[in-house]
Amino acid sequence: MKKLGTISVIALLVVCLAAVGCLGTSSEGDAANAASNTTIAVSGTGLIKVVPNKVTVNLGVETQSENVTDAVAQNAARMDAVIAALDAAGVPKDNRETSYFRIFPVRSYERPDEGILGYRVTNEITVEVQDLEKVGPVIDTAISAGANTVNHVVFGLTEERERDLRQQALTEACADARTKADAIASGLGLKIVGVATVTEGGVYTYPYRAGGYDEYAKYAPAPSVVPTPIEPQDVTVSASIQVVYRCL
Repeated sequence: MKKLGTISVIALLVVCLAAVGCLGTSSEGDAANAASNTTIAVSGTGLIKVVPNKVTVNLGVETQSENVTDAVAQNAARMDAVIAALDAAGVPKDNRETSYFRIFPVRSYERPDEGILGYRVTNEITVEVQDLEKVGPVIDTAISAGANTVNHVVFGLTEERERDLRQQALTEACADARTKADAIASGLGLKIVGVATVTEGGVYTYPYRAGGYDEYAKYAPAPSVVPTPIEPQDVTVSASIQVVYRCL
């Protein structure tokens, strides 16, 4: 019995010592956590400018006649000629689609009592060109075949290229945030020990948009043999994040 009692006492002491040790460790952990309540909140930005690898152009045919059927027929004939010319120029069918069609009654705003004077029909197609050197020739081809409106020339990126650049922009934003936090911590005599929170502010792609011909261009004479010059502009991809760093 005495031996068992001695063993029990020793076991109790071990448990007590273990408890004291745990309490000590917990206190140290609480102190570290309390110290790490100091934080630095910064924003990071990533900005990438690249040459576009895709251009979209809106090409259209606009016709007008006193009779709506005639206006539609004239428009269809000219648009068929434009599409045939684009086919001959090597523009794939998958790279073009109808983007706008409208029949609009024409009235005189100066003499409203005269009623409808005619009908204007507009048919537009959006053409995608991935070879930037062919953008001007494609426009010239369409105009020569009968297109008389060009609305917007947009320099952009293919989906795969845009996805890669968005990830790069986020990586740059992370590096920018850390650089700012390190500078602030150094100035305040602090040490960054971890990240408390990260929030993505957004990732955006800004294509370059060039205007098309104005509304009077459709009445201009046929284009000359001089090719239409098209100068590509950079596309911008930007990303932003907000990071809160824990410090000691």
